[in-house]
Amino acid sequence: MLTLTLLGVVMLGISAHFSGPLTKIDQGMLVRAFASRRMLAAVFAITFVVLWCSWGAWNPIPVVHDELAYVLQAQIYARGHWSLPSPPLPLFWEQPHVLTEPRLVAKYFPGHPLLLTIGVLLGWNALMPLVLQSTCAVLVFVLARRIASGAVAFMTWIVWLFSAMVLYFGASFYSEATTTVCWLAGWYALLEWRETRYLRWLVLVALFTGWDAIARPLTGVAYALPIAVVVLRDVFMQHRWKQLAVAFAVGAAVIAIVPLWSALTTGDWSVTPLTLYTREYMPYDAPGFGLITTPPAHTTTPDLQQLNNVYSSVHVNHYPSTLLNTLGERAQYLAVSVWGTWNGVLIVFAALGLLTLGPAGAVAVGTGVVLLLTYLVFATPAQWTLYYYETMPGYAFLTASGLAWAAALAGRPRGELRSEQTRWTSPRWSRALVTASLIFVLPGIGALASLRNGHRRERRKLVQFATLLRSIHDKRVVMFVRYKGNHDPHVTFVRNVANLDTEQIWVVYDRGDAENARLLKIAAGRKAFLFDELQGKTYVYDPAPQP
Repeated sequence: MLTLTLLGVVMLGISAHFSGPLTKIDQGMLVRAFASRRMLAAVFAITFVVLWCSWGAWNPIPVVHDELAYVLQAQIYARGHWSLPSPPLPLFWEQPHVLTEPRLVAKYFPGHPLLLTIGVLLGWNALMPLVLQSTCAVLVFVLARRIASGAVAFMTWIVWLFSAMVLYFGASFYSEATTTVCWLAGWYALLEWRETRYLRWLVLVALFTGWDAIARPLTGVAYALPIAVVVLRDVFMQHRWKQLAVAFAVGAAVIAIVPLWSALTTGDWSVTPLTLYTREYMPYDAPGFGLITTPPAHTTTPDLQQLNNVYSSVHVNHYPSTLLNTLGERAQYLAVSVWGTWNGVLIVFAALGLLTLGPAGAVAVGTGVVLLLTYLVFATPAQWTLYYYETMPGYAFLTASGLAWAAALAGRPRGELRSEQTRWTSPRWSRALVTASLIFVLPGIGALASLRNGHRRERRKLVQFATLLRSIHDKRVVMFVRYKGNHDPHVTFVRNVANLDTEQIWVVYDRGDAENARLLKIAAGRKAFLFDELQGKTYVYDPAPQP
């Protein structure tokens, strides 16, 4: 991969050095192609296929607890409800990040699962994650093209798509797919508003900022701060207070979804499912410093106890005095996620890209820095760079800008002064940037193959368990799951469903013969099986009768 990356850099310099005059390139096929709608369609389609391939399955399934919770909530929304009644004997159904009392609902904010509902209704859960990621790709291209050039946009898209971060996290059900669309679409609307001053664009800025907040609140705050600085400055200087009032009302209307969601799930508009879940099961999982030692208000299952042990350990050393070390460690892992595909070589060009930043690019990169700093209030594993997924477009653009700047430097004849023809945004360097981009795809394909295999390994246990369930042909079944002592805390077999009455197989915890018999009594004639994870076998199960 290092050799291919260096080859791409060398070819960039050679192609730039022999680039023809602007007048010839400007009339060429590449410039027209970059400006066409067909290019946008190609960007969307290629991104969709690449990330689908990275997922490594025709019909990808959620694997991590968070993904399962998001999909469950989308299934609940698809039934036309904000939440559902608790399942019978809720202790059997407890899964991480899902409340089973007082209502069945995932703890996560509704912005992302509301969009996932479209794919659920169409029968393909993975549809909307792929559509959202492909929409991100189009917006990345359009924004980079607007503030730089078509060739820079092409390079930005390639760097973005084939980064380890996008290839891995892009093939998932995580909410960052929604928030990244909100970031990019909001920036585009902001550019349009500053150029035209039409109200509709400022309204869209407010809409996307609000939706960002109801998908990931802390991320929404980090995004809103730079937006607010730009908008308030313009409003103050041009006295556009009426526009601000309308936009504020729209943003407030979007955020008002949260108290409505809370009232219809927890019964209290001021208590979100996230707040309730944290109090009941993960009291340590909150912004702040040090480990909160308050025990959970609710009893926890053995696998959730394991999960709590993993997550809470990060809080032990999270103090203001350690923030610089924390920031450095997180930035290091983030750099690997962004530029690791190319063995870190392209980070040098990202540094050069700082020399080219205009106001729009500075806002994008600066917002990424704000996000990184904002998350310092939360103790998180440094290697879990998903929290900064929305910053990837800015870093990709920075890298492409640095490469374009280097191409302009390599292509400038000796003694030639800086002019319009030698600027880094000039179409003169289109062929050089495209040539380098196509070479950079090659190490990206290697990373794609590796991460595809990683996705397959991660879901292997769940696929095997799903195959086992499909082998059961009884129409109504209760499958009790007995976990082994060293069960992987990031994998759960027990899960809730949105259509419990019509579900063929209930998959629940094994809570011992006495409790299991109580559930079977409620289960109305369902046949009982027991899955023993330690032995990897399933048995027909008959709990001892209770007096």
